Amino acid sequence: MISSFPHYLQHDAMDCGATCLRMIAKYYGKEYSAEMLRHHCFITRNGVSMLGISDAAEYIGFHTIGVKITADQLAKDVKLPCILHWNQKHFVVCYKVKENRKGKHCFYISDPASQRLIYTDEEFRKCWISSSVYGKDTGVALLLEPGTDFGRREEEVLSNRKSISYFFRYLLPYKEQFFMLFLGMVLGSLLQLVFPFLTQALVDCGIQDGNINFITLILIAQLMLFVAQLSVGYIRSWILLHINSRIDISLISDFLIKLTNMPLIFFDTKNTGDIMQRIGDH
Repeated sequence: MISSFPHYLQHDAMDCGATCLRMIAKYYGKEYSAEMLRHHCFITRNGVSMLGISDAAEYIGFHTIGVKITADQLAKDVKLPCILHWNQKHFVVCYKVKENRKGKHCFYISDPASQRLIYTDEEFRKCWISSSVYGKDTGVALLLEPGTDFGRREEEVLSNRKSISYFFRYLLPYKEQFFMLFLGMVLGSLLQLVFPFLTQALVDCGIQDGNINFITLILIAQLMLFVAQLSVGYIRSWILLHINSRIDISLISDFLIKLTNMPLIFFDTKNTGDIMQRIGDH
């Protein structure tokens, strides 16, 4: 099945190598965060090298070897999954090769920039083949096999990771407003609860007895309750809008402060488009 192999999408343009390694680690039963693998791949602004991916793979317990091989060797002799250098600027995972009825190979590729794909032999060679060795068309691949230490390396908790409780500090300054929201919710529920009793009294005592004064009184009471309900709803909406705007401003300002305080090496590993995308997301 094409959907049986783990698939992750890369977060930034330069994360393809780390994401490929993350997929293969998950295939062998161990999950690592993209942040941790990215840290050990030594990503720069120009991307990640095959050597960087190999270092990160060996750090988590894989045995690796970089090779130049033909498509036929990849199909017959290589233990999959492996990482391929794709279009001379990208990394993908080849996790399965299948021979069709015509004797041609179909290559199953998990691309961290898009999705799982199936390539014909011709399409695959066009994307992967990069050089000729002894007259044979070859491409670059990183072969990985779990070592005895694979799975023993625990996930690193990096110092800048935040838990959910960290974000509650943005809510604490608005305790009074949240209390007012709670009161408004209770008051709105009580006002809504009164309407059926007024309607019952209108029918039982007003309409049945023909008491016009009582009917008028009930209608005025319902009108007042309706106005009170609208007022409570308006106040609740205004408080929610106020809290939401304040928290949004706090989050964005803290993000920009954090961004401007990052070391220069951080910007050396990011494209301008990636940074602008993160600002836009916030």
